[in-house]
Amino acid sequence: MEIKLDPEEEYVIMPLSVLERILRYATVVCQEHCPAGRDPATCPYIVNLTKQIGLSPPPCINDYGEYRQETFRTMIRDLERKYGMSIEEFINTVRRRKPRSLEEQTDFMEATFYLGVLKELSNTKSIYVTKGYNISVKEAVAIR
Repeated sequence: MEIKLDPEEEYVIMPLSVLERILRYATVVCQEHCPAGRDPATCPYIVNLTKQIGLSPPPCINDYGEYRQETFRTMIRDLERKYGMSIEEFINTVRRRKPRSLEEQTDFMEATFYLGVLKELSNTKSIYVTKGYNISVKEAVAIR
């Protein structure tokens, strides 16, 4: 696989042990702040990285399974059927008139999260892992 780095992007090189500590911390934050404080642009990276390096996944993996576009499209279609309108229309309606029930509030939070994750999955940046002291991108493994 040919790896093409973006010349406008900045990259970080760190020991895997440091990344593991950061991810462990991130999953604790997930447990404490999810779902209200979750970030749909960050969640796919945490899920994929924990899986790739063999750490326990964040708890949301039990709710959503793999973070794949089709998974989130299916959940969006389910909400669209439930409310009889497009997901964007549902979100705009609830924003205008405020949620009428706890269930609708939860569905609103989920809908905005689903759309955010889909957007991020469409534009996911690769993370490269390589081993050794002679670090070469040519030897790296891409994680998406």
